[in-house]
Amino acid sequence: MCNRGKFLLISWCAGACFALAPAVLANGIEMNGIGARSMSLGGADVAYAIDPLGAMGVNPAGLGFMTRPGANLGFVGAVGEGTFTKGSTTSGSLNSSPNGLPEGAFAMPLARNITLGLSSAPVYAANADWHYVDPLGGLDGKTSYGNQTDRSEILLLRSAIGLGIALDPKFSIGASFGVDYNQNQLQTPYIFQTQPSLKGAKTLLDLRTDGFGFDGQGGVLYRPMTNLEFGLSYQSETQIETHGTADGNAGTQFDAPSVPFQYSATVRNIFPQQINAGGSWGFTPQWRLALQLDWVDWQSAFKTLPVSLSGGSSAAINHVAGSSSIQDNIPLNWRNEFVYRAGLEYQIIHDLYLRTGYCYGSSPVPNQTLTPLTAAIMEHTFTAGLGYHWKRCQIDLAYQYDIPVTRNVGTSGLLSGEYSNSSVTVSMHWLALTIGVTF
Repeated sequence: MCNRGKFLLISWCAGACFALAPAVLANGIEMNGIGARSMSLGGADVAYAIDPLGAMGVNPAGLGFMTRPGANLGFVGAVGEGTFTKGSTTSGSLNSSPNGLPEGAFAMPLARNITLGLSSAPVYAANADWHYVDPLGGLDGKTSYGNQTDRSEILLLRSAIGLGIALDPKFSIGASFGVDYNQNQLQTPYIFQTQPSLKGAKTLLDLRTDGFGFDGQGGVLYRPMTNLEFGLSYQSETQIETHGTADGNAGTQFDAPSVPFQYSATVRNIFPQQINAGGSWGFTPQWRLALQLDWVDWQSAFKTLPVSLSGGSSAAINHVAGSSSIQDNIPLNWRNEFVYRAGLEYQIIHDLYLRTGYCYGSSPVPNQTLTPLTAAIMEHTFTAGLGYHWKRCQIDLAYQYDIPVTRNVGTSGLLSGEYSNSSVTVSMHWLALTIGVTF
């Protein structure tokens, strides 16, 4: 799925109805570019990183060609639409309330050919609220918690420092180091998948965790001519162990009025490594074409999602589990993918630019582990935008549409078969606004 995120839809869940695994755009759970200018070009920015957000977002080598201090401040928001059906008895919809986050970056030349960059921006951002009747499942295949609001949230906020060095007027290299804050939330009926004594059991669950990790990014830019650029960047894998609490009630599963519980929770998330390569060509004074290919290593990152619970408060559940601690592994089995991006820019008049873009990436989520909360299934994305320069200021506005996609699940690979013979349809609308200034 395209872009650093299809943000609603890769909510972190991956069990019979648990939102613990990520959400995605055409390239998994990433958002399409960082900043409105990048988004309007379909995210094809690795060879055209001409502002602080673009350089710190995808290719820090772009810093090396910046000769004046500059800053970007922006906002990106999205609203999703979706439906879920299972047979003739269960159906639901995705809450279409808008969600948004700020992003910003700053660049400062330290010497004639060395520039420092600072940034803070969401890399993965998902917020999904589904409303539907909990399908029958659980240990007896007949357990349902009725009409539920299934909610999942994930945020990966990267705050980074970078350095770009122009080795000569044609060649620049750069690197950045990021501190990543990850926050996860899941409220849904949850089915244990691998815990020997509890697997197949269903409980209401409210899980909240957060934590920090680190990553690295490196890139190169080559300008054989003033109107032609080639770029290559690498983003390292990021491993983050998040900690928090998990509480809920398993009364319906065990035919009891109420079986409340609380645990300390640990969730280990892995965000994938990826490689981006592309070119940018100003083939006339008014027209520029940008092309990019991304490879995303979802297979290594999203094979399973380990969830550890400890210090259980319920004597009944501790007795059934044989311990006050529970280890469960949620199957994901995502596939690696290539993401194809193209952007076109036209200078309408002096200082006014019209942009459009397209992005395609096949969904990395297999049908066997698909649920509404893991519906990272968008594949085709269309973008458009405007850019206006005024003195030392620049304003960029972008719109992105992830066209509707429907996926049908035959036999689910998740326990209890709750999502067998079901169907999910989703689409997304995005808006981004970025204001830049050169000092």
